[in-house]
Amino acid sequence: MQIQTVLLILAAFLLALGAATFHYYRSKASLNYQVLLTFLRFVSLFSGLVLLINPEFSKNTYHTKKANLILLVDESSSMRDLGGEGDVANLVEAFTQGIELQDKFSIHPYAFSRDIQPLDSISFQGNSTDIFTGLQTVKETFSNTNNAIVLITDGNQTYGRDYEYFDVNNPSVLNTIVVGDTTSYQDVAVGMVNSNRYAFLDNQFPLEVQTLYSGKSEASVIAKVFMDGRMVHQESLEFTPNKRSHTLSTNIEAQSTGIKTIGIVLGELEGEKNTQNNSKEIAIEIIDERTVVGIVSSFKHPDIGALKKAIESNEQRQVVVLSPLASNEALEKVDIFVLYQPNVEFGNIYNFLKQRGGGSFIIAGTQTDWSFLNDELQRVTLDGFGQEEEVLPLKNEAFEIFDISSFTMDGFPPLQGELGELNIIADPKVLAYQKIRGVNLQEPLFFVLDDDESNKQAFLLGENIWKWRLSTYRNNQDFSSFDALIGKLIFFLSSSGKKERLRLEYENVYENASEALIRASFFNKAYDFERDANLNLHLTGENGLVRDIPMLLSGDTYQVDLSDLEEGEYSFTVAETTERISKSGQFRILDFDLEKQFMSSNHIKLERLARRNSGDIYYPDQTDQLIRKLMNDNDFIPIQKSTRNVVSLIDFRIVLGIMVLALASEWFIRKYNGLI
Repeated sequence: MQIQTVLLILAAFLLALGAATFHYYRSKASLNYQVLLTFLRFVSLFSGLVLLINPEFSKNTYHTKKANLILLVDESSSMRDLGGEGDVANLVEAFTQGIELQDKFSIHPYAFSRDIQPLDSISFQGNSTDIFTGLQTVKETFSNTNNAIVLITDGNQTYGRDYEYFDVNNPSVLNTIVVGDTTSYQDVAVGMVNSNRYAFLDNQFPLEVQTLYSGKSEASVIAKVFMDGRMVHQESLEFTPNKRSHTLSTNIEAQSTGIKTIGIVLGELEGEKNTQNNSKEIAIEIIDERTVVGIVSSFKHPDIGALKKAIESNEQRQVVVLSPLASNEALEKVDIFVLYQPNVEFGNIYNFLKQRGGGSFIIAGTQTDWSFLNDELQRVTLDGFGQEEEVLPLKNEAFEIFDISSFTMDGFPPLQGELGELNIIADPKVLAYQKIRGVNLQEPLFFVLDDDESNKQAFLLGENIWKWRLSTYRNNQDFSSFDALIGKLIFFLSSSGKKERLRLEYENVYENASEALIRASFFNKAYDFERDANLNLHLTGENGLVRDIPMLLSGDTYQVDLSDLEEGEYSFTVAETTERISKSGQFRILDFDLEKQFMSSNHIKLERLARRNSGDIYYPDQTDQLIRKLMNDNDFIPIQKSTRNVVSLIDFRIVLGIMVLALASEWFIRKYNGLI
């Protein structure tokens, strides 16, 4: 407390005592009452003056601020495979148990593989290595502080961004310790494999394989490609010290459906140390998935046959002709609907589409009930004049939804339609305009609406499209141009989102079991997410495994973790037990460990990383050298800092209470003795 504050309190004491004594020394009250009232007046005055003075005292505390020594230890399985297990244990002990280091640094040990966590015990079970994320997490956690980072790793990263150009920012310093064998050996390896996830039956699918070589002499190996154990391709690869990679490209025929294992195998070099990276497996699912197009009509017409021929010119599409009164079971099998001249009998069809969603192609003509259609359609209406009209097509060259540059409408015969006022409450993408009696009406004849992804629609306002297909043949001697146009239209409509009450999310191929996870979503009849569904997964494996697993709600999906499964092929069915709705699928788990693909440590990249961040590269036998460098570095000297705490000497609530109590007591005594 400052001397000035002490003098003010002493002055307040004397002033309060003098004022109280002066006020009561001539009082008519007895001596005892005079003393008591003088004391109470003194207490109230002195309390008020102390509140005004508000005395404070300050206290300085001292603490030592140490620099951070952050130990980042790679615990991926490649560290064990490269023989670094014992070195890592010694390194951790040297940095965490050293007394001198503890005196100078605040030590923070962490272990990382794919994720990073505080170092407790090292298991070397990590199946991937993400060095960049480990460094980034440390940088964010210890930002704006003085840090000495020691990275202990083999330098082989299998996941995440490239760490070579990572910058920890000043004043932090990054040193690296390389663990494992740094000797370079002659080696060939299978690198990246590019292929489609799906292929269609009886089609060919491409396969592209990158092969890598490290060595100082010329080498030649045989590369073989197998599908389900049957060799489908073989090629000789030549490598030199200047040509260290080769891309193998081939096409494979999909001869049967199901998940197929594609194996790529490279021959071994003489004396090759690591042969585990000479082979790799991927999987591809071959499907016979045809798009089912339903043509719905209440009467027969040549247009139906022409559309069927055009659509089925693509082998992956199948056409079924349905009555408007078809059952919902039959409608569920249809992916896209072609509604030919709808009338009141189409009420069930439109109710089904409103619930499920999906693309539709509406063809109107002379027998279309526009009164019914106007009530059902939300975006297109026609106020008909009750008059039939021949309508010629005028192609819109600016149409851009899909390519129609190879399709021409020159010389096409007119279609039969109904004359009327067309209203479109949307932005139509017009493929062809109406031309009546030589006049371009600038009204759409053939157009699509794509503003609703779950309900894409196409419209053709005229019948007798079969004549267009014949005209195409007359002009080109084949139907390919017309069939291609209809095919592109069907493909466009097929991208509409079809609503399903039970949806599954899973991969057809998992490289290892740790990634195996199946998710499901279930919706009620109004297509609202159902949080109380009873979903059960029935799993069977080729090894005889049979499991029934309840799926648990996690957020907005139901899911089940299958990370304990072994390598192999599995089939499953997810069923909602209350409403008996189910869906099935299959997947394959591969036995692939990317951590086993390395035969030596990547000391070159680790050296570049250290130099970039003001550090150096070290080896396990140079640990003492690194520790001495850290101990002698003046940038990491502990700093003593002081903190001054200013605390009020009084609690104003207590003093105020005493003041009020004294004033109240004084007033009561004076009142009681008739002194007021």
